[in-house]
Amino acid sequence: MRLSRIILYSLFLFSACVTPFDVSNNFQEILVVEGMISDQPGPYLVKISKAIPIDQQLDKLVVVSNATVTIQDDQGNSEPLTEQTSGNYYTKFFQGIVGRSYSLKIITQEGAIYQSATEKLLPIGDFSNLRSEFRQNEPPLTNGQVTSTNGFNIYLDSEVLPEQEERVWWRWIGTYEIFTFPELRLKILATNPPREPPLLIPDPPPCSGYTIVNANRPSATKFGPLADCQCCTCWVSQYSDVPLISDPKFIANGKINNQYIGFIEANRRTFYSKYYIEVEQLSVSKAVYDFWKNVLTQKGNSSNLFQTPPPKTKGNISVVTANSTPVVGYFAASSIKKHAITLNRSDVETHYRLLPIDTIKESCVTAQKYSTTKKPIFW
Repeated sequence: MRLSRIILYSLFLFSACVTPFDVSNNFQEILVVEGMISDQPGPYLVKISKAIPIDQQLDKLVVVSNATVTIQDDQGNSEPLTEQTSGNYYTKFFQGIVGRSYSLKIITQEGAIYQSATEKLLPIGDFSNLRSEFRQNEPPLTNGQVTSTNGFNIYLDSEVLPEQEERVWWRWIGTYEIFTFPELRLKILATNPPREPPLLIPDPPPCSGYTIVNANRPSATKFGPLADCQCCTCWVSQYSDVPLISDPKFIANGKINNQYIGFIEANRRTFYSKYYIEVEQLSVSKAVYDFWKNVLTQKGNSSNLFQTPPPKTKGNISVVTANSTPVVGYFAASSIKKHAITLNRSDVETHYRLLPIDTIKESCVTAQKYSTTKKPIFW
């Protein structure tokens, strides 16, 4: 999940607006935990970080390393997680089983202990009729199609089992291909005194297959291609950026029809070739459901200058040791159903012509967030 930023914003939006005063003296450091076990094959991930004061940049998290993290079940089985990258702890062998209950325990390097509530892994109904609906909200050539408010709304029909007690959680991951032109990258030639206007010279990264000579001279020259480009083609991942949970008002006879999942922007980059979206439907406990519900309430209230006091957004993890950093976040145990659809470039071009991808003079790895040169197995 890429939801730690949502949690962080929900914590601070209310102290960051309305009254301009120094909030750093009133700030209390907070531990942020995101974790899950499911009935799908692992490894499972637990992310641990700390929210830092607003005056030290609101949208950043400080990872928590060297903690002891353990998942255990109600059968006496447990597994310590391994920190593979800073603040990211993974299982190796554990497999979630429907009907069993699980809990998370964290001991920080400083000796602070945190314990989640026991979460029963509930079954989940399946969903069907995953589909898209194109919406044109602006003229086709607006912003040169680099960005667009045109795109696809994604919907599905869902089955809700009695054991779910009308609680459902959805999330999605989208993937699209981009092509860039790193061999065209330029840099400013350093001169003394500085030139006005500055002189730009070629600066292709090595992965482009090009090289340069006389890099610090006005006559710098680009040579190549000397090898195939290793950073021209990437696959970019996009994630649902808000928690999406069911509303009991729209459940009838164990069914949810026309459930909105998200919006996929149709521009010359996202639809350079096609767009693949995988949707997950998850079972969720009341504690985790209420956590996401409160997060959504706080995000909604943040747009109101005269908002009422926000509900407490804490989650199902508690502090065990006295005088330890407060904690916010969740540990979920979920059953998951998955389905995917592919949206093709031609699905946009039944409405209007898409321009070719624009010239991005950079490695595709750095040009887009969450990008990789490794081709997905489903592509």
